[in-house]
Amino acid sequence: MRQKEVTCMHALVTVGITGLALFASVTQFDASPHVAMLIGCVAAGGMASLTGYSWEDIKAGMLEGIASSLESVLILLLIGVLIGVWIAAGVVPSMIYYGLKLLSPEYFLAAAMGICSLVSMAAGSWGTVGTVGLALMGVSQAMGLPSGLAAGAIISGSYVGDKLSPLSDSTNLASAVTGVDIFQNVKAMAPVAGTAYVLALLLYGIVGLKFQASPGSDAFFGISSLARALDTAFFISPACFLPLLLLILGVLFKLPSIPAILLGIGGGAAWGLFFQDAPLRELFLCGYSGYLAQSGNPLFDALMTAGGLEAMMYSVSMILLAMTFGGIMEKTGQMQALMRQVMRLVHSRATLVFITILCCILVNLLLPEQYISIALTGKMFQREYQRLDVKPTWLTIALGAGGAATSVLVPWNTCGIYVTGILGVPTGAYASHTYFNLLMPLAAILLCSLGPHMFPAARDKNGLKVRKRITRHRAKDKRTNRG
Repeated sequence: MRQKEVTCMHALVTVGITGLALFASVTQFDASPHVAMLIGCVAAGGMASLTGYSWEDIKAGMLEGIASSLESVLILLLIGVLIGVWIAAGVVPSMIYYGLKLLSPEYFLAAAMGICSLVSMAAGSWGTVGTVGLALMGVSQAMGLPSGLAAGAIISGSYVGDKLSPLSDSTNLASAVTGVDIFQNVKAMAPVAGTAYVLALLLYGIVGLKFQASPGSDAFFGISSLARALDTAFFISPACFLPLLLLILGVLFKLPSIPAILLGIGGGAAWGLFFQDAPLRELFLCGYSGYLAQSGNPLFDALMTAGGLEAMMYSVSMILLAMTFGGIMEKTGQMQALMRQVMRLVHSRATLVFITILCCILVNLLLPEQYISIALTGKMFQREYQRLDVKPTWLTIALGAGGAATSVLVPWNTCGIYVTGILGVPTGAYASHTYFNLLMPLAAILLCSLGPHMFPAARDKNGLKVRKRITRHRAKDKRTNRG
């Protein structure tokens, strides 16, 4: 069959079918998005077939999409093992216990964001959510705080390091795609992330003031009963934080994510064997099926029954389906057809940054993986930034604010799936409360619109300011087209 040109309309039909299926599945049928995403894969493959692509082309796209997600899948599985082992070893229980002792409901949201932001500078967003974030989620439940609000504060803090740490995978990827030095990237991102961070911290502080636990209240009783249950079931000690310290040190010494997590699992298993008297068989079972708590205390049992490789299968299956859909869309040119139309909307520097952020969000929706969002959008817009003499650091800002920050707000994105799987909170419940992530695109657009006052104009090889304006480029383009 002769291959036709893939148009924007072809891509919009695929996106429309997928979007309707996902919307109906999540909002109308209260079902998981798996089957809806499978329908999206069929729609993408069917449209590719109608435009002349062979089954071999479609299959190649599927396999490439899945292959690009395998590292994320392995990390997800290992995080499941780590959580199960760390509960048995008393690491997570100790985090929750001391969190209950040190935090109060009215300051919890701001404190949770602050704590997670510090840890995320070394452990990254996923590592922070899966360790400290999980423990803080347990503390919030004992305090009777709304789960969506607590998860939003935890996620907001966890993504601060994702933007400002030179150890962050997404920040390094943005630097690699744009050719910007990693430290220049972090320096350029600091005003944007700092603005979003301060505003988010203030919002959590204000919102948190309405939550107070007085003696005799249900929240106070929940905190006390959970602390007693933890102290009875586990050996609680500050020394139980050693496996967490091992994990953080592994990241600080620039170990890749998978070896660093394995180091944390090994440290937790050793601590469980020698200090919690956990049988080796129990650690194996916790690694696969998770820790099963049967104390009779409902809150304790709900919090401590978690982790395990088996519990990650929901998320893994969704990631594989989502990346299959994304691989077909990219391989068969449907994603590129959509982007070509978007590029026509660029009229100024601020518009360029806005459109870049918008495209990152669109890719997060269609090719649901933040790394693809950063890499694909960065490659597509890099030449446009060069042509209009816009500093490449503006592109790194847009990629960080639009690609990495918003990925966790999409239910079928790998980041949204991971966070929901770890914290047990649906994306729809926490998305509107993830203030830092929501403010990042707005802060980027606002500060970039200030132009040279915040971000100096591009300079030529002699260090002189480039005075060309976008309007001049467009006028030149028009004259060329007329000629």
